[in-house]
Amino acid sequence: MTEYTSFTEVTTKFFEYHGKEEYQQAAYDLITEAAPSFPDRVALLYNWRYCAAALLDKPDLAIEIFQQAVDDGFWWSEEYLRSDEDLKSLQNLPAFNQLVDVCEQRYQLALSETAPVSLPLPLPAQSTEAWPLLLALHGNNGNAKDSVSFWESGVEQGWLTVLLQSSQVIGPNAYVWNDLELGAKEIKDHHTGLVEEYQIDSEQLIIAGFSKGGEMAIWATLMDTIPVRGFIAVCPGGPYITDIDKWLPILENNEALAERRGYFVVGEHDPSVENVQALHKLLVSKGMVCELVIAPGVGHDFAADFDQTLGQALQYLR
Repeated sequence: MTEYTSFTEVTTKFFEYHGKEEYQQAAYDLITEAAPSFPDRVALLYNWRYCAAALLDKPDLAIEIFQQAVDDGFWWSEEYLRSDEDLKSLQNLPAFNQLVDVCEQRYQLALSETAPVSLPLPLPAQSTEAWPLLLALHGNNGNAKDSVSFWESGVEQGWLTVLLQSSQVIGPNAYVWNDLELGAKEIKDHHTGLVEEYQIDSEQLIIAGFSKGGEMAIWATLMDTIPVRGFIAVCPGGPYITDIDKWLPILENNEALAERRGYFVVGEHDPSVENVQALHKLLVSKGMVCELVIAPGVGHDFAADFDQTLGQALQYLR
């Protein structure tokens, strides 16, 4: 049995295989074999396993795994379970629908108890009259705590680094930024609270994010949600990345563009790399100063040397 020490390695390989008919069995075998090595990722791996089984046209196996997940206390929102194309073949099965009902009850309970979270990392060692502020957003199905390792080098660069977690819960300890308006409101509220608690350098405020969090960071910047210097978008994903024409109404007569900067980081093998390149080109054509970094050999993930890239991005935006 292969031993996996890096969840990033598993993620990268899984998405290389996932959804490709000739590699779907390999995708399922990979995550089934890797699951025992990552007990802190058990909910996500359950999800990937029953999705992979459904795509293999093995509904009994998919239901069995889904049942195990529910028995272990996990759940996912009905909206997700009904809309995920991977699960299309299960929608009319009574056993699947019964599990969806249980999940929705748990989701509604969690929804009534959830709230946005702000997770400041320890302050940089040096003192300053006013802190430059880096706000970092997790990707969809992620959370603030699991994102710490990707952004903590911001502290070493001298930035007050704060990880923000959406209130839009979709599963156990899994949150999304699907509602951009709600996400923007929460970011604005977090910013207000941080300004009250810390001395913030108002000229040095960056909002960053991964995947859907990256799209949220771009959107919040272009909508002038808070007075940011600019954004860092790492492998941004979402409907505005899939169809960049959605940005056109926001960019029309947008006077803030000339005052903002952008920094894109995307993997060479990220499925959205061409869309990100097109968005970068669009923003530059509209007068925004932007940088684009394509990480060689990387998919939809952080590169191994992202600490260095983050330092370069912060310097560029500062």
